[in-house]
Order: sequence, then C-alpha cells, then structure tokens
Amino acid sequence: MNKRKFFLAGLGIFLAGLLVGGAGMALFHKMRMSPLVHMEQNGPVAFFMDRMDRHLHLTDAQKESIRPIIADVVHEIEAARAPCLAPEEDAIQTGRDKVAAQLSPDQAKKFEAFMDRAKERRKKFLGQH
Repeated sequence: MNKRKFFLAGLGIFLAGLLVGGAGMALFHKMRMSPLVHMEQNGPVAFFMDRMDRHLHLTDAQKESIRPIIADVVHEIEAARAPCLAPEEDAIQTGRDKVAAQLSPDQAKKFEAFMDRAKERRKKFLGQH
C-alpha cells in the first residue's frame, strides 16, 4: 500500500507540473508571440496603429490623421534598410554556396529547400526588397 501511495503522489506531482507548464507556455505565447503573428498578418502599419490605439485610446479622427504618418515612417525605414540588405544577401549567398559544397547531393537538395524557406521568412520579417 505504501508504494502505491508514493506512485500516486508522484503521478499527481507530474500531472500538476504538466498543467502548470502548459498554462505557462500558453501565456508566454499569448503575450510574446501573438504580436509578431499579428504584425506578420496585418503589416507593420496596422500593428503600430492597433498598439497606439490600445495604449492611447485614439479617436477615429486621430487614427485617420496618424495612419499616413506611420505609413510614411515605415516606408522611410524600409528605404533606409535597402542599401544594407544587398551586401547582407551577398554574404548569405556566399555562405550558402560554401556550405552546399560540403554536403552530399541529397543533403544539398534539403539544404536548398531549408534556405529557401528561411529566405521567405526573412522577406516577411524585413519586407519585400
């Protein structure tokens, strides 16, 4: 009977930890990851407008007058990043070629698919350039 109680107590502790860990991860995802998903789906202008509205409680007139300003700022930021991205892309391509030379043909094919997915994620994160 004593071993059974220890087993049930251990199982109870494990299940409680599982529940707390799951709830903690769900909370982390909601607080930290969902803004990034929102920005990816709606774009940076809508993301910043939603955040500003949530914190500042903007009126409709203020939203209409601020939205073009935010759009201009996002456009200026993208334009400022563009000259830096070309050398960065060159460096990535050079590294990509060097790594592919070290791989078997099957690995190289998988690596190319991996790098293509990474390039698409990068475009979503940095914008189309």
